[in-house]
Amino acid sequence: MPIYVIVGDGEFTDKVSTIFFPRDFSHLLGLLREKFGASYPTIEKLFSGERVEPAELLKEALDLLMLLRARSAELPKVYFFAVLPKDFNDVVSLIGGGATSMTIPAGSGVYELAGGFGAATIRGGGEGERRVEAGEELTIASLKVKVFTRTAYEATAGPLKTLIAASLVASKLGKTIRVSGVQVEASPLRSA
Repeated sequence: MPIYVIVGDGEFTDKVSTIFFPRDFSHLLGLLREKFGASYPTIEKLFSGERVEPAELLKEALDLLMLLRARSAELPKVYFFAVLPKDFNDVVSLIGGGATSMTIPAGSGVYELAGGFGAATIRGGGEGERRVEAGEELTIASLKVKVFTRTAYEATAGPLKTLIAASLVASKLGKTIRVSGVQVEASPLRSA
């Protein structure tokens, strides 16, 4: 499910990411805290489902963007999966795009693909869990899925730029910002 940033009560809404999820941001923020001692409390609150003030979000998103641009090579790669089209007429697979995790029903079972920072695994089909590598193509039922990697900067630059733009709009309108698709009670950021 895509993440959307929402200014106020919907005065401005834009897609943040379809590939990178709130738990991926949580993992990234934890890595940055461990490795560089950098913390981003407003971004943590945002991806915990809370409303945040635009000025603080703007400051943190710009700082995070610049940190990732400068030091992305020191962080693990981000693994994600993309469904390959069966042929040029296979619009469904093209629309499916990619994501850091996927659940694919196949026959009587379900395959779970889990990526994100540092590693990717596949579980299901009675085989248990195994690690998959960048460039590997998986065949699950009638789908072909390819494993890709991106640097932390490549994976997050687009979403951060969207948050920066939303912060500017919210500042102009005098509104707060929140993201969709995050349950406050179930957020992994609360324990980070």
